[in-house]
Amino acid sequence: MQQHLLIMIACLFSLNGTEVQAFTGPTIYAVVWVKSTDSLRLRAGPATRYKILKNIPFNAIHVKNLGERTRSGWCKVQYLGVQGWSACKYLGESSGARYYSAHGYTATLKFYQQASHNSAIAGSLPEYATGIEGLDACTTTWCRIRYDGKSGWVERKYLASWQF
Repeated sequence: MQQHLLIMIACLFSLNGTEVQAFTGPTIYAVVWVKSTDSLRLRAGPATRYKILKNIPFNAIHVKNLGERTRSGWCKVQYLGVQGWSACKYLGESSGARYYSAHGYTATLKFYQQASHNSAIAGSLPEYATGIEGLDACTTTWCRIRYDGKSGWVERKYLASWQF
């Protein structure tokens, strides 16, 4: 009787997609495909029904892989000392550098020498630009970038984390 009960429980977990498997991937992840106006949720368990333990910034590059994932696409990770589960599709191998894609504007977008619209123009981003290098963590409204050999500041709202 107990053996049948254990088999039924194991089947339920495998159907639910929460069966945890050992996973060897990169040691460190970067958050990818998350808009700058959002964050990646670190949860207490491998599903959206679990409590949010921490919000990982859209451009985080030091998310530790703890070597477990579920069939339903959740990875066990650690960020700033907090362990939990995040959706694997928003985690990519980290090279230690931040990269962005641009969105939310048409034609070209100017970026500036300082974090101000009153500053001199340093360059411009074409519509849907990718491969924009992030030089530091962003401020509340600005991110320091390098694009096409030019460095400057662009409004954070026009960026999303990206991966080559």
